[in-house]
Amino acid sequence: MNRRSSTFWDVIATLLLLVIGGALLYGNLIDRSFGDQILFYLQAPLTGAFVGALMVLSVLLRWMGGLGSKADGFINFESGEGSVGINVRAIKDFVERTALEFTAVKSVDSTLQSRRKKLEITLRVKVQAGNPIPELSQVMQQRIRESMNDSLGIDQIERITIHISEIVGEAVESHDQVDVLD
Repeated sequence: MNRRSSTFWDVIATLLLLVIGGALLYGNLIDRSFGDQILFYLQAPLTGAFVGALMVLSVLLRWMGGLGSKADGFINFESGEGSVGINVRAIKDFVERTALEFTAVKSVDSTLQSRRKKLEITLRVKVQAGNPIPELSQVMQQRIRESMNDSLGIDQIERITIHISEIVGEAVESHDQVDVLD
């Protein structure tokens, strides 16, 4: 669920709870005749079931709207003068751009975890067929580690894990390989 739709359902659920709760408070504390009318309507099987379903639905929509809306956090690293916090999304974007510098990499998705003041990076990568995966993975890990240290000042990387999720396309032959085969 994207952020816009989760915000929409969050607003709808909040408004439903506010209207129902406000009517119940008003009817019981301010205008007792209004409260009696609400009670009369709530005793009808269909109306009571409908209001109950609205309340349950509004809570469920609010709960579902909150899923995945966890705010991007910051990962803090000590520098010579203090600490520096970098947004998790910014680090993920940086790692993914670095991985996409390799022509063999067709797409990449990353996850970050910070444990014991060290960063763990996991990449799910789709690569072009015909590329040596062990060498590609090793060079990519080294390149990401060096880039993060040089550009972001992050040298506390515990592990970079690369999962090859798919090997796509046909193997691309270079001219050197063709010359050797002839």
